[in-house]
Amino acid sequence: MTVFNTNSASFDWRASEVRWPVTTDVGPGLAGVVATSSRVMWLDPSSGSMAYRGVPVDRLAGSRSFEEVASLLITGRRPEDHRPAFVEFQHRLRSSRKLPEPVVELIRDLDPATHPTRLLRAGVSALGCHELSVEDDLAGDRHWRELRIVGQVASLSAVVAAHRHQRSMPDLDLDRSFASHLLTVLGPGEPKAEDVATLDLLWTLYAAHGLDAPTFTSMIVASCRADPYFNVVSGLSALRGARQGGAGEQVLEQLAAVDSPGDARETVARILTSGGTIAGFGHRLYRMPDPRVVILRRELASLARRRGRPEVFENALSLERAATAALAPRGVHVNINFYAAPIFALLGAEPAFGPCLVAVGRMAGLVALVREAMDGIRLMRPLSRYVGEPERSFPGTRRS
Repeated sequence: MTVFNTNSASFDWRASEVRWPVTTDVGPGLAGVVATSSRVMWLDPSSGSMAYRGVPVDRLAGSRSFEEVASLLITGRRPEDHRPAFVEFQHRLRSSRKLPEPVVELIRDLDPATHPTRLLRAGVSALGCHELSVEDDLAGDRHWRELRIVGQVASLSAVVAAHRHQRSMPDLDLDRSFASHLLTVLGPGEPKAEDVATLDLLWTLYAAHGLDAPTFTSMIVASCRADPYFNVVSGLSALRGARQGGAGEQVLEQLAAVDSPGDARETVARILTSGGTIAGFGHRLYRMPDPRVVILRRELASLARRRGRPEVFENALSLERAATAALAPRGVHVNINFYAAPIFALLGAEPAFGPCLVAVGRMAGLVALVREAMDGIRLMRPLSRYVGEPERSFPGTRRS
């Protein structure tokens, strides 16, 4: 039996093939447990290194479009390795954005004040009714392999944004990238190339992050051989939580309380003294600041300058520094949501729409992991240890 000391700072997360069964360190919330093996991505909590299919993520962020990154994650090939194959992949992704009209109408019939993640979840559920016929296999294998869910979630998010703001949807243009199409809904006018690149960068950083809660939830559902639409609804439900994508809304609330950099320390002290937490801080894996923050901090500075809103970056930086001074001694550091939230906002997204944008990016990693696991995935079934009352009597009258 192989023994993995997963909580050791020297543990090598790039080890060769896993030979089951294995023994690992186990902590609360399955901390330290190795649940599967994968060639899709790896991350090292000790060093902060991340790679998709062996390519360091910091080399991809800002230099590749989201669709190129999705191709790398899902197919394992770099676009330049076989250009015709990538062109076909890209066409499949973009053409899948055409939605059945009844699904679009269902979202439009709901109250636009409904939280965007609820609208997106309803749209995904409705798609399952239209996409999967009675004759389809229960697992929806064909639909996983056709990649339709990736483009559909992006298109549904655009429909949700348009409905929330009572805007008309632009005609579907297959020459437009995912990012360009969504930005035409989020803001007035033709999106600028720099903004398209910024959204692509965000989606690249959110595309995969190991077995985080939304991905692990989806992998559990996949192990039950449920179809993609059940699967994505479950992942969206986890993503909405305040400890996941929902943290972005709280980040923006905190930033709104900072009128100038000098207010940051007082804001942090007030939140912590009242027993609250600083949104955008803390991570279950990293023993250091989230390495993706370095990229996003720089991106927020650039975007804030382009928007003529330098104070957004200055206030965020001051709040990060004040929170770090208070929390780093406790081992709590900044995470990706702290800077992603104001970037999404400057791109035109309302605070509540942030989790929908995160979901678009996460579809790439989710589909890659499920497709990888489909042929041999085991039903995930951990054990629990009983710590309740010992066996005792239960007096009562026996029924005749």
